[in-house]
Amino acid sequence: MADSPNTSHPTYFDRVERVRAHIRANLDEDLDLDVIAEVACLSRFHWHRIYQAMTGETAAQTVRRLRLARAAEDLAHTSRPLAQIAERAGYASQSAFTRAFAAAHGLAPAAFRIAGMHAALQQAISEDNAMAFNIDIRTLPVRPAVGLLHKGAFNEIGDAFERLFGLLGAHGLTPHVRSPFGRYREGPDGVPVDELRSHACAFTDIRIEPPSPLEAFDAGGGTYAVLTYKGPYSAMKPAYDWLFGVWLPNSGREPRDEHVLEINLNTPMDSPPSELLTEICLPLED
Repeated sequence: MADSPNTSHPTYFDRVERVRAHIRANLDEDLDLDVIAEVACLSRFHWHRIYQAMTGETAAQTVRRLRLARAAEDLAHTSRPLAQIAERAGYASQSAFTRAFAAAHGLAPAAFRIAGMHAALQQAISEDNAMAFNIDIRTLPVRPAVGLLHKGAFNEIGDAFERLFGLLGAHGLTPHVRSPFGRYREGPDGVPVDELRSHACAFTDIRIEPPSPLEAFDAGGGTYAVLTYKGPYSAMKPAYDWLFGVWLPNSGREPRDEHVLEINLNTPMDSPPSELLTEICLPLED
């Protein structure tokens, strides 16, 4: 989950979104303040203040956060050498990368690779251990929600969350927002990336009529198997692989034809990536 811009001016919101999209699409490129100011069509002097006021972080901090998040994904899901990951994250030395990564994620890169929850999940998958993690069978209430469609890779849904909260803030709806969550219809395996569809969402305290392209709907209702995942969003894939590939076949339960929900118990705004807690909610037949 990403930060919630504090703004009521859609025009400036559009400029922020344009810059964020440019940063995400060009993480390997030179992203100095002059380049970003040009994307926003504002002077460097003014843009720096506007961006920070609206997002809660500087553009340089956004770049650093996204590069370190990608590094965590590389560490969890690839065998790339640390030196290569450090260079890809924009650090001239491995020692500088180690300090920055440890400060952001709570663990040094090498320790994160072998000791994060993703590693324990991967071991449980290899051992076909359906009892490795606690699953809470829970009835979730139906709650009003609002969401924004995301097209493409699930690990890029952060961009949709940023836009969701930006739009809610721009239209004065933030006071009605409660916990954020993701909504996923199908798994990513076997589906072309450009055909994947998901929603960046937030529960609301009342039913609202949001502006387009936001959608209002009800979420929850019925029985769910809930796995609480601890760690960065970018390293979450093994949690799904274990839940669907190991626990579910051994559980004697049948999945219900509803969206999987990812409910965020905290956010990157108040917790480091290593402490993020996410409830992965798999709908079950009663």
